[in-house]
Amino acid sequence: MSEPRRRETGRWRRFVTPYVLSAALLFVASAVFFLLGHGPHVARPAMVDMKPPQPSAQTSKQEVRLVLVDAGGLARPHFVTLALPQDPAARLQAILAALMSAMQQAGNWPQNLALPEVFVQQANRKEIAVVDMRETAPVAVGVSEELQLLHSIQQTVLANGADEVRFLRDGNPTHTFLGHVAIDTGM
Repeated sequence: MSEPRRRETGRWRRFVTPYVLSAALLFVASAVFFLLGHGPHVARPAMVDMKPPQPSAQTSKQEVRLVLVDAGGLARPHFVTLALPQDPAARLQAILAALMSAMQQAGNWPQNLALPEVFVQQANRKEIAVVDMRETAPVAVGVSEELQLLHSIQQTVLANGADEVRFLRDGNPTHTFLGHVAIDTGM
C-alpha cells in the first residue's frame, strides 16, 4: 500500500525542477501584469490640422525679393517692402500674393489661377515650403507660360527663406505643375 504513494510523489517530483518552476512563475507574473492593464500603452497619433495660415496680428515691414521670370527664362529680381506676419507660412503666403500682383501687372499670371496656399514644415533642419496650386477653373497655359510661372514661384520662395519647395495641386501630390511641366516630387 505504501508503494503506490511513492510512485505518485515521484511523478510530480519530475516537474519540480528549477527550470519548470521559474517558467511557471514567469508565466503567472506576466499574465497578472497584462490582465491588470500594466502592459505597453501605445499613444494615439496626434491629428494634424492642415488649415491655411491665418493672418497674425503682429506684422513687421520687410523688404522681400520677388523673382519675375520672363518668356526667355531670364530671372529679374524685383524688391518690394511688405508688412509680413511672423508665422513662416503666412509670411510666404503674403510674399506669393505680392508676386501674383506683380505678375498680373506684367500679364504673366493666368486668368483663372487663384493664389496658391502655402504650408511650411521643418524636416532634417530644413524649412520646406509646400505650395498648393488651387485651380478653381481649368487654366489654359502653354508650356512656356507654365515654366515661367513655376520658376517665378520657386525662385521667389527660395529667395525668401525656404530651403526646398514642394508642390501640390488641389491638395494632392502631383507630378506636373499645371499639367505640362514635370516637377520633382521630392519623394
